[in-house]
Amino acid sequence: MIPAVVDPILAERLAAWREAGIVDADTVARISAFEDARPAAPRWAGGRVTVSEVVAYIGAVVLLVGIGFLYGTEYANLGSAGRLIILALVVIPGLAAGTLVERVGGSAAARRARAAGWGVASVAASAFLAQLFVDNNILTRPPQYDYEGASPDTSGSLMVAAALGAVMAAILLWRAGAALLALVTAAGLYTAAGFLDAYLRFSSPGWTAELTWIVPAAAILGLSETITRGIGRTWARELLRFMVILPLLIVTLVISNASQATGIELFAGFVAVAGFGLALTRSSAGYAIAAGIGLFIFVNEVGFRHFSNTLGFPVVLIISGIALFAIAAGLVGILRRLQKRP
Repeated sequence: MIPAVVDPILAERLAAWREAGIVDADTVARISAFEDARPAAPRWAGGRVTVSEVVAYIGAVVLLVGIGFLYGTEYANLGSAGRLIILALVVIPGLAAGTLVERVGGSAAARRARAAGWGVASVAASAFLAQLFVDNNILTRPPQYDYEGASPDTSGSLMVAAALGAVMAAILLWRAGAALLALVTAAGLYTAAGFLDAYLRFSSPGWTAELTWIVPAAAILGLSETITRGIGRTWARELLRFMVILPLLIVTLVISNASQATGIELFAGFVAVAGFGLALTRSSAGYAIAAGIGLFIFVNEVGFRHFSNTLGFPVVLIISGIALFAIAAGLVGILRRLQKRP
């Protein structure tokens, strides 16, 4: 007889194993006694979205809208100090709320609220630093284009602010392991890469411009293999892996179109194929989904670019359809492999 206090799923399996002759009655009794004596695993309350959580989110949105409206409409009247105070009102409460939730809350809702607070604080910190650097003319330069009323070039200030905000988000990601923070970290790194491109003022985009995007992609890949390893961080890890492939591939296609460089265009296809390779070696759905979407974009972009006005256009569509079937088959295999992992 299996005690009622044993987990119902385990009890059902023990009964099935006993009927199949895999285990005997004494083994079932010893397993049941062991499970009864072992401390129960914590079952966090709040796995579902609660009313208080929804109210907190609505309050956060209202607060952000109000601050954004005040910041935008009264930008000049606020002055430098006023603008920085407004942004600090987002950063400090966001960090404080996340830290408080981390100390007193262990529910799923509390963990989501912590990630939301820290995510907003990271973005606001980037905006705060950007405003601070711009107001103090840090890394600002004369206008790139010579016309009346042209604004100074602040791409350097924005680049450093975005990079520092991404570092802050990465530190908080290491603490929390939340997917939202993973998204903020990746977005911050790619934003810094975009401003770096603007700061360097490439006369013609090429491999140098491409390198500015390869570096953050490599950094995101490193983060996915380090700070997001461990139990409960799967979503953050897979989101980072997704962000390694797809943004890099899209930007590579844009650069190849602007520079008319065949080598960079082929590199975009290599990124998609490399994504499938990483998906297989790392058993990653994030790599697989990004590579599948990326390969579809690559095939269509190259086809439209080179064959849009010829008979090759329908051929491209046929190849795209075949590529979609191949992607679907590959994803099925990868997802089946993921399901078999312990």
